[in-house]
Amino acid sequence: MLIITSLAAAALAVSPGAADAPTSAPPPMIVTVSTAVDVTPSLVSRVLEEADALWHAAGLTFEWRRVGLRDSTRLDRSVGGALHGLRIMIGMSRGVSHDGQLPLGWIEFEQGTPGQEIYLSYQNALDFLADSPGVAGPANRMPPVEREIKVARAMGRALAHELGHYLLASKIHTRRGLMQASHTAMEFFDYSRRGFELDLAQRQMLAARLSRDAVVVRQ
Repeated sequence: MLIITSLAAAALAVSPGAADAPTSAPPPMIVTVSTAVDVTPSLVSRVLEEADALWHAAGLTFEWRRVGLRDSTRLDRSVGGALHGLRIMIGMSRGVSHDGQLPLGWIEFEQGTPGQEIYLSYQNALDFLADSPGVAGPANRMPPVEREIKVARAMGRALAHELGHYLLASKIHTRRGLMQASHTAMEFFDYSRRGFELDLAQRQMLAARLSRDAVVVRQ
């Protein structure tokens, strides 16, 4: 869980001098996406594009399969693997407050294993924007498109973080980068994606995880 977030506050030691290493790109990972009626298709597209951009740098891409709420439990069974069947739900639920702050997104773990659903809170993202006028500007004075872009940017970065918990199969947070426990409003809403990178150790863990559990679609 990101945030404004934290399912686990344990810190993972990360070498600050670790250099990025090139990796071969695997085929896209299939993810089912469903939304509440209050969420516009254009906002969903922006959210997914932001998450795509952050994970592209790590060599992973996604095939987002957008479905209606009634179809959200109908998962594609064409590929096996322990991590197959991930779905994203974008809705208005607020989740559980942590230290007085509500999360932008969350994924549940059971006995150390990540669940198959990531939830993104559109309502919390709207409130986060409204509560950050000094950084993002006054939300009530923004044109609708600008407000949507900023809200989607924050939600996409929260989604990328939760995907990290899922893909790395870990609640652990790092001291910096995409998997740190919290980010500032400036980091969430700024055009720059600085502060949301995966380090070399995380990329190596991801490569091992993908290889072991066959997350990706073989084409």
